Amino acid sequence: MPEQQLLKPTEWRYCDYFWADKKDPQGNGTVAGFELLLQKQLKGKQMQKEMSEFVRERIKIEEEYAKNLAKLSQNSLAAQEEGSLGEAWAQVKKSLADEAEVHLKFSAKLHSEVEKPLMNFRENFKKDMKKCDHHITDLRKQLASRYASVEKARKALTERQRDLEMKTQQLEIKLSNKTEEDIKKARRKSTQAGGDPMRCVDLYNQAQSKWFEEMVTTTLELERLEVERVGMIRQHLCQYTQLPHETDMFNQSLSPWTNCFEKWTRPKTESCGSESTKRATFAPWTWRLDTPVRPPGVLPRRGPGGPVERGWWLPLGEAALPPTLLSTEERGQSWQFQKGDLDGSAGESQIFPGQEDRPATRPCLQD
Repeated sequence: MPEQQLLKPTEWRYCDYFWADKKDPQGNGTVAGFELLLQKQLKGKQMQKEMSEFVRERIKIEEEYAKNLAKLSQNSLAAQEEGSLGEAWAQVKKSLADEAEVHLKFSAKLHSEVEKPLMNFRENFKKDMKKCDHHITDLRKQLASRYASVEKARKALTERQRDLEMKTQQLEIKLSNKTEEDIKKARRKSTQAGGDPMRCVDLYNQAQSKWFEEMVTTTLELERLEVERVGMIRQHLCQYTQLPHETDMFNQSLSPWTNCFEKWTRPKTESCGSESTKRATFAPWTWRLDTPVRPPGVLPRRGPGGPVERGWWLPLGEAALPPTLLSTEERGQSWQFQKGDLDGSAGESQIFPGQEDRPATRPCLQD
């Protein structure tokens, strides 16, 4: 029997394969090629169902998270905070409500744009699969029935021919009228039996031709459904990954209180209070002289622990730092000058009298 020609030799298509039966790996029987295609399609349907269940679980998580965020935003903890810090704290709580709203919108989009299309496509796919399955199954049963009829007619014809041969041999051995009648009767039955196989073969050929056409059409349809299923899932999975970017979750929920926090931490230059407070910035731990001036001829001490090492300029008659930052002993040491710093001569260090108890100059806070 010549090998069947491929319908689409340059492509891998369902219509050119899955014709022969395959040995069942789990048993001793065989599995039809079309049955393998059906199993593949049913498995794809199950995978699609599990994907939709996965998205549904994600929706439940988003809704529960949004519910907890909204509940937390209504919490009254630290509600008595005042001033700019209280305003920033209120914005923090409001951002939770905004983020809860974003998560609710995200879950709604997941339901409408991902889960629902997956479920609807699965239902339509199930209907199409059931229609193809029933049609091909009926044709295959009809083809098997026609084949059985052909085999039965062939066996009947063989028996009639064998009976006719026996009658003919008996006639040669013993001539009688009864034997001649039996031979005529056997020939008549053999002729009738010979017509049955031909009729059965014609019916089988018709069923086979119809099954072949439907097999090609159905396999192409199954291939189309599989390509459509894969493309649809790919499209909605891409939509699933793009939804968080479209909702802009974090930017929408965090930007209000971030701006408020930056405003709250901005240096204040015109706040009420004393003159020193007005000139203060946001870094109260850095101190410096308002105007570091060194009188002509006064050189700072260059020894260990001296003002140069500490980074101070020492104007004559003024204290470099507030008394609260240095002890009396340290303030006395900070005003030691080498003898000769004023007159150019070298000698012992001296402490100018009254420097220990002099009040500090007004400090200025550094940026």
